Amino acid sequence: MQKKRFKDYLQEYIMILVLVVLLIVFEVLCLILTKRNFLAISNIMNILGQNAYLIITGIGITFIMLGGAMDLSTGYILSTVGVVMAIIDGGDKGTGQNTFFLLTLLAGVALAVILSGFNGVMYSWLAVFPFVITLATQYIFNGATYLVAGGQQHTYKKLSVWFKYLGGQRINWLGGLSTGVIVMIILVVIGSIILNKTHFGRNVYALGSNPDAVALSGVSVAKMRIAVFALAGLFFGLAQVVNIGKMSASASQSMGIGAEFTVMAGAMLGGIKMGGGGGKMSNMVVGVLIIAVLNQGMNFLNINPYWQKVALGIVLLAAVVLDTLQTRAAINAAKKVSGAPPKPVEG
Repeated sequence: MQKKRFKDYLQEYIMILVLVVLLIVFEVLCLILTKRNFLAISNIMNILGQNAYLIITGIGITFIMLGGAMDLSTGYILSTVGVVMAIIDGGDKGTGQNTFFLLTLLAGVALAVILSGFNGVMYSWLAVFPFVITLATQYIFNGATYLVAGGQQHTYKKLSVWFKYLGGQRINWLGGLSTGVIVMIILVVIGSIILNKTHFGRNVYALGSNPDAVALSGVSVAKMRIAVFALAGLFFGLAQVVNIGKMSASASQSMGIGAEFTVMAGAMLGGIKMGGGGGKMSNMVVGVLIIAVLNQGMNFLNINPYWQKVALGIVLLAAVVLDTLQTRAAINAAKKVSGAPPKPVEG
């Protein structure tokens, strides 16, 4: 086995280093400029709690990206699922004590699997990159959500207290850690096991780097694509459950919209390859946390919200540039050794 060089370790853990540096920089700046402690336990717990649902969403998007695809409709799937769960739970007549919460949960998650699976079906059937497909379905899901909600923006309050128990309950003896973070950690572990310890996970990597190898191994590429999107939908549904709990057991049509851009940017920033072929679940987690820390740090420093958008746009652009440079570096390194670009990995 070839011994890893310092350069290899640096490349592997560079984003963790970036996250640590960001935390230290914001701590120093906040202490000097605002006299606030950015690294206070309460603030760290708040960052984790506010972004737990994004990381859970990111588990699903990581599977999709590693499988060589993308999904622009994710936020609208979350929105649709949230409104449907709110209506099943009782809508405006909710008492916070719905005894049919399990039915609500199962219906919401099942709907997310169906909607995301539909994207996978269209992707497999049309055999085109799913950018346009998911752009179209985001309009469909958004319109359907408003139709279900009666055609107007509305907030459903006093939903089952179990939403809060699963997504927003603070645990004082854990420093104020929310239950959503615990759910997030469990789901990240499950997602990592599926990705790294199962034949399905290995096929996901192969699907992104070399679909022909998947077909030659006897696995249907079309069925794999559908399965990847359906599995992602499972995590999308659970993410919205946590999100509703975070929002004190309330839901609206706007909840979740835009989440896909934050998560995809975080995944790419962390090291997930756009178009498949490389990356780990932990890459996505670190990348989303980097964006979360940037957001919270700029809020602490009272930076104009429009400048915050500029900064986040720069981060997204940096993620794309980083992904491109890493790909080019890998190709150039392979050329130096063999005189040709690397061959796709089979199996």
